[in-house]
Amino acid sequence: MKLQFIIFRLLIICIGLSSLIAGCDANNEKFENEFLSPPGKYKPMPFWHINGELTTEGIKTQMKDAKELAGFSGISVLPLAPKKNGRPGTTPKFLTEDYLHRFQDVLNTAEDLDMEVILYDDNDFPSGMAGGKLGELFPQHTMKRLDKIEKEVVGPAIFNDQVPEGEILSIVAMNNETFERKELSELVKDGILHWTVPRGEWKIMYFTMVKDSHHKAFPVVDYLDTTAVREMIKLTYEVYKEHFGSYFGNTIKMSFFDDVGFWKHPRTWTGGFNKKFKELNGFDPKPWYPALWYNIGPETEAVRNAFFVTRAELLAEGFPKLVGDWAKKNGLKDTGHPPGNYDPTPIDMNGDIFKFFRHTAIPLTDAIIKYQFGQNGHKLISSAADYYDRSVVSTEIYGAYKENSFDSLMLYRSMMDMFVRGVNFVVPHGLWYNPDQVYISPLVSPYSQKLAPALLDYSEFVGRSCMLLQGGRRVADIGVFYPFEELAGWYRFEDPDNPRQGFFVSPETDYQEVSGMLTNEIRQDFTFIHPEFFLDEKYEVEQGIVTLKNLENRQEYKALIITGCNVISYKTLKKIKAFYDNGGIVISTTQLPFKSSEMGQDEMVIDLVNEIFGMDPLSTMGDDTQQKKNENGGHAFFIPNPTPQEISNVIQGLVIPDVQFSPVPKLSTDLGKFSYIHKVKDGKDIFYFSNSSDEAIETEVILKGKLELRKANPHNGKISEINGVTYFSIDDQVYTKSKIRLLPVTATFWISD
Repeated sequence: MKLQFIIFRLLIICIGLSSLIAGCDANNEKFENEFLSPPGKYKPMPFWHINGELTTEGIKTQMKDAKELAGFSGISVLPLAPKKNGRPGTTPKFLTEDYLHRFQDVLNTAEDLDMEVILYDDNDFPSGMAGGKLGELFPQHTMKRLDKIEKEVVGPAIFNDQVPEGEILSIVAMNNETFERKELSELVKDGILHWTVPRGEWKIMYFTMVKDSHHKAFPVVDYLDTTAVREMIKLTYEVYKEHFGSYFGNTIKMSFFDDVGFWKHPRTWTGGFNKKFKELNGFDPKPWYPALWYNIGPETEAVRNAFFVTRAELLAEGFPKLVGDWAKKNGLKDTGHPPGNYDPTPIDMNGDIFKFFRHTAIPLTDAIIKYQFGQNGHKLISSAADYYDRSVVSTEIYGAYKENSFDSLMLYRSMMDMFVRGVNFVVPHGLWYNPDQVYISPLVSPYSQKLAPALLDYSEFVGRSCMLLQGGRRVADIGVFYPFEELAGWYRFEDPDNPRQGFFVSPETDYQEVSGMLTNEIRQDFTFIHPEFFLDEKYEVEQGIVTLKNLENRQEYKALIITGCNVISYKTLKKIKAFYDNGGIVISTTQLPFKSSEMGQDEMVIDLVNEIFGMDPLSTMGDDTQQKKNENGGHAFFIPNPTPQEISNVIQGLVIPDVQFSPVPKLSTDLGKFSYIHKVKDGKDIFYFSNSSDEAIETEVILKGKLELRKANPHNGKISEINGVTYFSIDDQVYTKSKIRLLPVTATFWISD
C-alpha cells in the first residue's frame, strides 16, 4: 500500500508538472503570437484633421484606408475652425445636427472595421472654446488676465486718482528705495483712490483682472474656474454623451483635450484667486502682488512660490480635474496635455506639470515642432505618471515637423526616443481629410506618397513596442528633483529678458541638461521627483534607499540629485538630509540652494546645506567636485561644473546600475540617440534598447542578476535566443553579460522570465 501511495503521489506530481509545462508553453505561444500580430489597442491612433466637408462616403473610404493601408487601429476626429487666411475648416459646423450625423457615420464605420474612436473635445485647439458657443452664451466664463497699471508719485503729496476699469484685486504703493509696501484698496471711494503720500518715491500699482483676448477663432474658457468649466462640459462633452453614450467604453474608450494652459496668455488669472491664495498659504495676498513683477526684498522668491503654487492648484483642480472626473464617470480614460509640457519652466505655460496631471488617466507629452525639440523635458510627464502609478503614457507626435525633412526613418527616430522616456501609447499628427491642403505638416497618411509604403510596418512596430512597455514597474536607481521652487521663485511677469514662454529660467537652472546627460550620454535611467510630493508618505526613506511605494510602479532610488538652484523648500531639504543621514547618496550640481520657498526660513536652508555638504552655499565654491561622507555610509557631492564624465565619476562604484554598457557608446553627431528602458512586468524583465542614430552600435551589455534572455524584434515580430550570454559575480552579486549590435534606426527587446 505504501509503495502504491508513493507511485500515486509521483503520478500526481508528474501530471502537475506536465500541466505547468503545458501552461507555460501555451502562455509563451500566446505571447509570441500577440507580439507577431499585436492587438489593435496598442497600435497608433492618429489625429484626423477635418479640413473640408465631411461626407458619409468620404468617412468610409478614408477610415478603411487608414486601417488597411496604414495599419492604424483608431482615429481621433479633429474638427477645425475656419482660418482667416481662407484655409477651410470643418463642415458641417461643429456639433450641429448635420455634424452629429457625420460623427455617427464615423462610429458606424469604426464598428464595421473594428477600430476605435478617440473623442477629441473641441473645434480645433485649445480645448475650452466649445466651437465658439462658450463665448456666445457665457462670455462671463471666458479667460481672464491680470494687468498692472502703474503710476509714479513723489511724496509728501496728496494723490487722487480714478481707479482703472476691471476687477480690482489689489492696490499697492511700494517705496522704490526701501520696498516698503502699503495696500490701499480700502482707500477707494466712489471709484477714486485718495491717499496721503509719505516722503519718498513711490510706485502706485493697480492690479486688475480683465477679460482676456483670444488667439484662436473663439474665446477660451476660464480654465481656473470650476463653474466656467462645468458650463463648457455641458456644451461639448455632454452633447457627445447624449448622442453617443452607448459607444462609451467600447468604440469610444478615450477622450482627448488639447493645449489647456497659458499659451499666449502668461498672465491668466481668475476671480477666486485671492480667496484660494489665502486658503492655501494662510495670509492675504494683496500686499504681495508687486512680487509678480518686481524684486520686493528677501521675501520675493517665497512670495512668488505662494502665488504660482496657488495658480497651479487652481488649474489642476479646474479643467483637468473636472474633465477627468467626467471621463471616469462615463467609462472613459481621458488623455491630453497643456502647452509647453516639456519646456524648462511650467510657470507661464501649465502651472506645474506634475499637478496638472493629478486627475488625468493617461498623461500625455507632445513630441512636436521638430525632431528632439524639448527632448530633455519629456521625462517630466512619464515621471508624473510614475508618481500617480499610471500605467499608460501617451504622446502626440510629429506635429509641425517640416515636411521636406520628414521621411520614414523619422517615424522611427522620434518614436524610439519617446519609448525610452516612458511613452507607451501613440497619437500621430497626423491624417488630413483633404491631403492636398495640409497646413500643419507632415502628412502621416496612406495618401502621403513618401510615407505610405512604410506605415503598415511602422504601425506593427508601435503596436509591439507598446504591448511590452505598457504596465509594470520601471527600474531606475536615481531620483532627480524637479526644481519647481527655483522656477517659481525666479519667474516674473513681463521681464524684458524673458526670451519666450516656457524658457525664462535662472542661469543656475540645469535640470534639463542633467536629464540629457543621464539619458543620452551616461545612459543611466532616472525619475524626476517633485519636491513637494517628496514629503508624502509614498516616499519612504530607509537605509540609504528612497522607495516610491506604488502598488504597481514601485521604484527604489539609491541616489538623489538636487540640480542647480538658489531656492528650495527647507522641508524637502530636511527629508533629503534624513536620506543622507541613513546612508544615502546626495548629489548637487552647479549651485547649492540658499533660499527657502517658505517665508523666513532661509537660514534653515543654509544650515541644512552645511550639514549635508559641509559647505556654505553663499561662499565661493571653486571649480572642483567636493565630497562629504558620514559614518552611516552617506555620501554628499557638489559638482560645480557638471559634465557627463563628472556625474558618471561620482555615481560609479556607489550606484551599481541595473543596466551597464562596456564601452559606453559615443555617437559622432547629435542626430539620434542610443539609450534604454528597463521594466519588470508579469514576472518578466523587459529591456528595450533603441538606436535612433545613423551609426551602427556594438557594445557589451551587463545586466544585474542571472537572467535567461530572449530577444524580441519589434520591427518584424520575431523572438529568438540570444547567443553568447555569460555570467559572472562580483561581491556576491551575479551579472549577465552579452553583446548587442543595433543597426542605424533600429531597436530590440531583451526579455527574461
